[in-house]
Amino acid sequence: MSDATRCAHCLMPAEADSAGIAAEHDFPYAAYNYGLCKGSNKPTLAAPATPPAVWGDDSRRFVEIGVLPSPLPRAERAGWTITVSGVRFTHFWHCWSCRKPVHVATDGGVIRAGFDSKGRFFETSRPGRRATYVGPCPNGCGTQLSLGIGRSGGESHPLPVAEGRTVLNREWEILRHDLGVHTPEMTRSDLARLRPTTG
Repeated sequence: MSDATRCAHCLMPAEADSAGIAAEHDFPYAAYNYGLCKGSNKPTLAAPATPPAVWGDDSRRFVEIGVLPSPLPRAERAGWTITVSGVRFTHFWHCWSCRKPVHVATDGGVIRAGFDSKGRFFETSRPGRRATYVGPCPNGCGTQLSLGIGRSGGESHPLPVAEGRTVLNREWEILRHDLGVHTPEMTRSDLARLRPTTG
């Protein structure tokens, strides 16, 4: 199975026939709830797509714009912590003239999630680099923008694209299964059972 052939619904690697139709497969996580992925028996997507340098107020889906599929993130686990790296993030501002949205994508971000030493859930995320854009507003108002440069502000919180969240959710499900934790945070009995084995 190649990372370059992706399911059009879950965006994960999918086996495909010679016509590019995805084989039947379960949703990547919580298959007991979601069951068969809706991308089964549907045309696959080629990955990764290359996003534009900037885009504005656009009703098209991220797949149509070129933001998805992204490079497939990689997951590693150390103790009670999952690290997902190589995540594409989207960044968002408002044009200071027309007030319409302005978006930029960056690659190479990281999401970390897991249980802390007290068994509480945590999650942090960090884009791979600072997003910048210098040029005309993509919404056509004619304003010259300088975003992410110097002290220019107004950027919203960057968000990971779908694959980053899907890989994290899948690994989070596996971690909880392997640890035998069935609640969002560890119970006292979970901590008593697991602490001696974690050093």
